[in-house]
Amino acid sequence: MVKRKPDYDIFDLATYLAASARDCLDEPLIYGPLRMLEGVNRIIMMGEGDPRFSDDFLSKMRVRVTTDILKVMSDREEFKKALDGLLLEFAAESKRRTVGIRT
Repeated sequence: MVKRKPDYDIFDLATYLAASARDCLDEPLIYGPLRMLEGVNRIIMMGEGDPRFSDDFLSKMRVRVTTDILKVMSDREEFKKALDGLLLEFAAESKRRTVGIRT
């Protein structure tokens, strides 16, 4: 695997998101959430292998996101349930990380 510069990874992600935004205008609505999950997956992958961004929760979620993305093709109701479950896990993790933090 070729190691790319971090600025290219960011550029690649920005390009993907810009193209996805345009594509969402013409694609079926279900592709919007699919593209967003792919964006989440790419963000997580950008941090993997870099000890500054080591995050066990996100690594676990990457596996789940990769699995959940496939559900859009076979069972949209399961895809919806998977998105709901994913959001609940992120919300619980966000709460866990912010308990006791005051702004």
